[in-house]
Amino acid sequence: MAESDVIFDEFKEHSISEFFRKNRHMLGYSGKLRSMTTIIHELVTNSLDACEEAEILPDINIEIKKLGADHYKVVVEDNGPGIPPEFVPKVFGKMLAGSKMHRLVQSRGQQGIGAAGVLLFAQITTGKPLKITTSTGDGKIHIMEIKMSIEKNEGDVVSHEISEGFWRGTKVEGEFKDITYNRREQGPFEYLRRISLSTPHAKITLIDPEETVVFDRTVEDIPERPEEMKPHPYGLTPDELLYISRRTESIKISSMLTSELSRMTSKRIKELQEYILRDKLLENYRDSTFWDIVVDCYLNIKINDYIEKFSKYVDKREILDVKSIINTLPDSLSELKMYYLKYLIMDYLLDKLDEETLKEIKKHFKKKPENFIEFAEKNYLNASLMEGFRKKLRNITKNPKEFVDSLVNMGMVSNEELERFKNEIKNLLKKNPKNMDWNDAELIVRVIQDMDFMAPSTAGLRPIGEENIQESLKTLNPEFVKTITRRPKTYKGGIPFAVEVGLAYGGNAGRISDSTRKMEIMRFANHVPLLFDASGCGITNAVKSVNWRRYGLRSEEDVPLTVFVNLISTHIPYTSAGKQAVACSSEENEEIFNEIRQALMICARGLEKYISRIRKEKEEEQKKKYVLKYAVIFAEGLANITNKPKEMIEEKIIELLR
Repeated sequence: MAESDVIFDEFKEHSISEFFRKNRHMLGYSGKLRSMTTIIHELVTNSLDACEEAEILPDINIEIKKLGADHYKVVVEDNGPGIPPEFVPKVFGKMLAGSKMHRLVQSRGQQGIGAAGVLLFAQITTGKPLKITTSTGDGKIHIMEIKMSIEKNEGDVVSHEISEGFWRGTKVEGEFKDITYNRREQGPFEYLRRISLSTPHAKITLIDPEETVVFDRTVEDIPERPEEMKPHPYGLTPDELLYISRRTESIKISSMLTSELSRMTSKRIKELQEYILRDKLLENYRDSTFWDIVVDCYLNIKINDYIEKFSKYVDKREILDVKSIINTLPDSLSELKMYYLKYLIMDYLLDKLDEETLKEIKKHFKKKPENFIEFAEKNYLNASLMEGFRKKLRNITKNPKEFVDSLVNMGMVSNEELERFKNEIKNLLKKNPKNMDWNDAELIVRVIQDMDFMAPSTAGLRPIGEENIQESLKTLNPEFVKTITRRPKTYKGGIPFAVEVGLAYGGNAGRISDSTRKMEIMRFANHVPLLFDASGCGITNAVKSVNWRRYGLRSEEDVPLTVFVNLISTHIPYTSAGKQAVACSSEENEEIFNEIRQALMICARGLEKYISRIRKEKEEEQKKKYVLKYAVIFAEGLANITNKPKEMIEEKIIELLR
C-alpha cells in the first residue's frame, strides 16, 4: 500500500494543450519545412472554410518574411466574414473548440486544433503571441494579441485595440522559429499550388523571400454551401446508435430513428419490424436440429454447393470457417458475404482463364477472402465487373416475407408464435431511447445493414466537380484528361463520403525526376493537399494497388501521369492529428479504399483507349514512313516497266499512302 501511495503521489491531470506542447509532432510540427507548411496549411484552410461558409469568393494573401536563421514572420489575410472579438481567444487559444466537429457537415477543418496549434507553436518557439486583426464589417476593426494559458487550455487577451474602418476579414500575424522556407515538393509553395488546383474559385497571392506569385481563380462561381446532415443508416454502429439515443428528444426508439437518421421513414420502420422478425426467428432455431433447413430458407444461395465445387482449391480450414459462419448467422452475415464474393470471383476466373494460368495462380485461391479479392482485382478484374459482383451480395438472403412464409408453409412456426414475436418487436420500438441497451442497438443496427436505402444526400458534401477538376488539370497542358465524381457512399458510423478522381497524361503532367517525368500522386482530403506521410496513406496505397500496366502503361512509375484523388466527407478518418494521411485499406475503412480504386479504374479505361489509339496511329505512321523510304526505288522500277514518268508514279504512291 505504501508503494501504491508513492506511485500515485505523481498522479496529475493534464490539459489537451499540455499534451500537444510535449507532442507537437502529432500536429505536424516535426521538421523545419513541415512545420512551415503546417502553419500555412492551418491558417489558409481556416480562411477558405470561413469564406465558403459565408459564400464569399476567397481572396487570400500570404506573406513569408525571413527574420533570421530559421526565424520567420508569417502573415495570412483573408476577405472572409471576420471573427466577433469575443470568439477570438477561443478560436486561437483553446484546443478542441470550434464549430465543426459536432456537426455532420463537410469542412476542411474538423477538430478545432489547427489555429490553436499555430498559436501554441509560436509561443513555444518565440514566446510571442499571435496578432489577430479582424472585423465583421460593422465599422470596427479589432487588433488583438492572444497567448495561450497552457495549463487551463484557454486563450488570454494580451492587448486589444479598436479602430474605425469598413474593412472586413481576418489577418493573422505571427513569428516562428525552428522553421525554414524553400520551394521543395513538400513546402508551402507546392502546397498552395495544389490547393489552387482543388479550390479553383480562390485567388491566392504568395509573397515569399524570392518573389510574388499569384495563383488566380479559374472559376468565378462560389460553391454551394453544404448543409448539415443526419447520419446515414448504412455503416451505423451500435455505439453510435446508443450515443444518438442519449442525445435525442424523441420518446420512442421508432421516432428517434426517423428523426435522427437520414433516409429513415415510417415506411422503413415497418420494413425494419419485418427484418427484426426474420432475425428473431433465426435466433429461435439456432442450435436446433432444424437449423440447416432454416438456413436454406434464409439464404438465396447454396453456399455448400460452392464449398463442394471449390474443395480442391481451398484448404480444410476455410471449409470449417464457412461452416462456423453459417452456424452463427445472422451475426456473421458480413463474413459470409466476403466468402461469397470470393467464390463469385473464383467462378469467373475458372471459366475465363486457361489451365496453365490456373495452375500458376492456384496458391492464391487459398488466401483469405480479402487478400484473394485484392489479388484478383489488381490482376484480372475491372471496376464494372467488381460492381456487378458486389451488387449480387445485396441479394444473398431472402426478403423477410419470403423467409417467414417458407417457415409457415413448412409448419415450423405457428401463428401464435408469430404474434408473440411481433408484439416483442413493437414493444422494443416503443421503448424510450434512454432505456435502449447494447443488445437492442446491436439488433437494430444488424438488420439495418441488410435493408435497402437510397445513397446519402449530397447536400452535406461539396465536391469540386468533374468540370472544375478538368479545368485545373488542363493547366498542366496534358494530352489526355479524364475526371470523375462518384456518387456518395458511407463508411463506419453512417458517415457519408464521396471520391473524386482525375488523370492527366502527357504534357507537363507527372513529376520531374532525373530529367524524366514519373507518376505523380496528388492526394486531397476535403480539397486540402496532403503532402506528407504518403507511404502510410490509404490514398497512395489505393493508387498503387491498381495494375496500371493493364491500362496501356508500359511502366507503373516512369510515365508522365498525374493522379488526382480528392476524398470528401463530413469526417475524414485521418491517421493522426497531423491530418496528412487517410486511414483506409482493404481491411480498414474498406468502403473508402474500394471507391478510390473503382474511380481510378474507370478513368484508367479512358486512358487505355487513348493510349491504344495513339500507339495505333504511331504504328501506322511508322509503316507509312517505311513504305515511303522505298517509294523512290519502287517508282523507278515501275517506271521502267510501264514506260511512264518516275516522278508521276512517285507522286501517286505518296498520294495513295496519305
